[in-house]
Amino acid sequence: MEGKKQSSSIYIFALGFILAFAFPTLLNASRFYARKDHLFPEFIKWHISIVNSLSYDQNLFTHCKSTDDDLGINNLSPGSNITWSFRTDFFHSTLFWCYLSKDSASVQFQSFWYDSRLFNKCNWKNCIWVAKDDGVYLKNLSQSRDELYYQWEF
Repeated sequence: MEGKKQSSSIYIFALGFILAFAFPTLLNASRFYARKDHLFPEFIKWHISIVNSLSYDQNLFTHCKSTDDDLGINNLSPGSNITWSFRTDFFHSTLFWCYLSKDSASVQFQSFWYDSRLFNKCNWKNCIWVAKDDGVYLKNLSQSRDELYYQWEF
């Protein structure tokens, strides 16, 4: 009889442990994400692009990285881009940031962070950052327009 009580106590503890981690995640996800088909963004393969749309045949210097991955230094010719893909971590802490420079100006910014507004603008898989003469734009795919996010610093 004692063994049965111990055994059921272990099962109750294990169930409580699982629910303690699963329930807040599901509750947070259901509040955070408006679209049912994207309840778990951890399973989405994200694609981030940096596009050189500078005029006057200007090259764009890029250096993007996350805590885990350094994507290296690139020198993009006009009209070219760099793209990388990844899956977010389960703890919603995936971040990417980039340093871009042209002639005498530069900007440093987050290119991916955990935010439902960003996810909607990126159509839940493709974040496209476009470097233009006046700054860096995010292509809002849900509204088919570019939005200025960061201005060049001189």
